Amino acid sequence: MRFCGLGTFLYAAIFVLTAVPSANAAENMLSVDETLIIQLVIFLVGLFLLNRLVFRPLLGVWDRREELTAGTLRGAEEMTRKADSAIAEYNEKIAEARAQATETRNELRQQGQNESSKMLLSAREAAQAELEGARGVLESEVVKIRADLQGEVESLAAEIRDRVLRKGA
Repeated sequence: MRFCGLGTFLYAAIFVLTAVPSANAAENMLSVDETLIIQLVIFLVGLFLLNRLVFRPLLGVWDRREELTAGTLRGAEEMTRKADSAIAEYNEKIAEARAQATETRNELRQQGQNESSKMLLSAREAAQAELEGARGVLESEVVKIRADLQGEVESLAAEIRDRVLRKGA
C-alpha cells in the first residue's frame, strides 16, 4: 500500500482547477488566474510535507508491522514444525522402547520356559534314578526274602513231613 505521488498530484490538480474561488464562479469556471499557481504551489508543498511527515512514516509502520507479523507467523510455523518433529521422534522412541521391552520380555519368558523344562527334566531324571535305585533295592530284597523263604519252606516242609510220618506210624 504505497503512496503514489503522481496519481495524487493529478487528483489534486483536478480538484484545484475545479475549486478555484472567484466572484463570478458561474462565468469564470474554467478561467485560470495567478491564484491558481499559488494554490497549486501551496498544495504541492503541503503534499510534500504530508508525504514526508505523515504518509512515509505511517507506511513504514505498516510495512514494519507486516514484516513482524509475517516473521512471527513464520516463527510460529517453524516452532510448530519443530514441535511436530519432536513429537514424532518421541513417538518413534516410545515405539522402539515398547518393541525392545516386548522382545526382552519374550526372551526372558523363553529363558524361563527353558529353565523350567531343564529343571523338570532334571527332576524327572532324578526321580527315575531314585525309582530305579528303589526297584533295585526292592528286587534284591525280594530275592533275599525268597531265598530265606525257600530255606524256611524246605525246613517247614521237612518238619511237616516228619510230623505227618510220625503220626501215621
